Amino acid sequence: MNHAETPSLTEAARRLLAAMQRETAIARVGAVNDLAAAADAKRAAFADFQAATQGFTPGQTDNGKAREALRQLLAAADENAVVLSAVRQAVEDLPRRLRAAVIAAVDPGTYTLHGGSAARHVLPARISAVA
Repeated sequence: MNHAETPSLTEAARRLLAAMQRETAIARVGAVNDLAAAADAKRAAFADFQAATQGFTPGQTDNGKAREALRQLLAAADENAVVLSAVRQAVEDLPRRLRAAVIAAVDPGTYTLHGGSAARHVLPARISAVA
């Protein structure tokens, strides 16, 4: 969008809504590689939205449309925050899960003093793709 021409609040809210919904959808499917581009698009749409709010005066002709667009935007923002928080937690938890998977994969089990295997049975090492 050309920043010389400020979009209406309704238009800007719809663009931000679309950008936010796209980012949420990408995060839900775990396409982390595409998430940065979606976040950049959301930031640009948010800048346009902020510009539109500067020029908005209550009582304008599209006030009802703007109110509905803002209601949808707030609902999408809540969903976006929940999904992105879950993605952040999963990424932050990755080192712990990976460490546990590697330790489990290389753990030879427990042995007695005479070299025989103790009561614990260890399955063959396998690292899951979800680790």
